[in-house]
Amino acid sequence: MIGLDTSAIIDIFRGDEKIRKFLESNKEPLAASIASYLELFFGLNPDNNKHTIEGKYYTDFFKSLHNVELTKNSCEEASRIFWALKKDGKVIEQFDCIIAASFLKNGINKIVTRNQKHFGRIKQLSVIEY
Repeated sequence: MIGLDTSAIIDIFRGDEKIRKFLESNKEPLAASIASYLELFFGLNPDNNKHTIEGKYYTDFFKSLHNVELTKNSCEEASRIFWALKKDGKVIEQFDCIIAASFLKNGINKIVTRNQKHFGRIKQLSVIEY
């Protein structure tokens, strides 16, 4: 199974050609972290009609994926990832730590993202760029 980062989900919504080609060639099941769902909706103003349409797209899209929930274990792992990276002077966004941890705690060690700079710092993850 391969996890989709929030950036990949946004690019799918926007019709990005590179992610489309990846999806066409991919044979593995896809997953998304519920943390990405939260991150997406933090970026959507509920009073904006365009954002309402985008939110409906994401809601429907998540129904087509394996959804990885947040658990106490994944939250603790996210903290470990964050502090290990901070110790090395390679801090990344907390949402990225949470997304990575939720995948790793569910046996998913591959992530599709255009954010190699951040996810590449997490040694346990194999980053697939598009």
